[in-house]
Amino acid sequence: MKKSLIALLIAGATFPAFANDDGTLTVYGRANVSLQSNDTGDGAEAEVVSNASRFGFKGAAELKSDLEVFYQLEFGVDLADSSDDKDAVTNRNQVVGLRGNFGEVMIGRYDTFLKDSQGSIDAFKDYEADLKSLFVGEERPDNTVTYYSPTYNNFTFGITYIASGNDAQEDGVSMGVLYGDDKLKKTPFYAAIAVDRDVDGYDTEQLSVHTKLGHFKLGAALQQFESTNGLEDGDGYLLSATYPIDNWVLKGQYQSVDESGESDASFSFGADYHFTGDTRVYAWYTGRECDIATYESRGCGATPGAEQDFFAVGIRHDFSW
Repeated sequence: MKKSLIALLIAGATFPAFANDDGTLTVYGRANVSLQSNDTGDGAEAEVVSNASRFGFKGAAELKSDLEVFYQLEFGVDLADSSDDKDAVTNRNQVVGLRGNFGEVMIGRYDTFLKDSQGSIDAFKDYEADLKSLFVGEERPDNTVTYYSPTYNNFTFGITYIASGNDAQEDGVSMGVLYGDDKLKKTPFYAAIAVDRDVDGYDTEQLSVHTKLGHFKLGAALQQFESTNGLEDGDGYLLSATYPIDNWVLKGQYQSVDESGESDASFSFGADYHFTGDTRVYAWYTGRECDIATYESRGCGATPGAEQDFFAVGIRHDFSW
């Protein structure tokens, strides 16, 4: 694995020399590391956490005036944990596709439409309070074909088809409709409706909304889900807010999921200090109340009734060339 990482880094250093003059090849990445205190009910323990640090290559080439091929090869890099049972380099979005007047279609490994449709509503993405800690539907499956339509009056349709690849899983589909710009630069609000069917064992519906109110950015998500084996069903919601003050961004988030009369809830607050658009330091706190015993593979993963506390300080740097 170490040799593979070295080879990839060498490739990353070499590829720009072979880029086209039009600059279609981009090498990019993110180093995001924090010192984190975890108390899952048995006392606090400290660790250094690599929060979805990554690097990748992406680019495009024109085939003719109204058609181009594009690609993305992205890898996760763990900058903190070197244990033998955990890979230092993992696969993230890796696709090749075509785009033109018909929209764009891509094949490979990619976030499902539902995951992608959440936009920027998650104020604590990649941290302990990431939306995926309690919600289902945060999937990046293999064997996917994804299509996004052209945008018409700010509306875009998208669909992800997930081939089973083997007899262990049925073919799945994730689809829905987007409205607006999730960064809120082109439209005053963003909204998405997404539906999963037979995706990682769940049927899921989710509504996501993001908007501005003065300097505040406010986000919300509603989700309902049912396992395809009929043993689990529930619903949940998320509320988030961010507010900039000079170089600071203050943020807070609350998330709750109910299942069979029991619930898990997570509340978080934190602050980012931006030195530049690419570099920031941050601190955050997340508290979580755990009551749902079935969430062993996600969420609390703890004895019902447990209360959890997480605190972190860290630095994040994004780069591209």
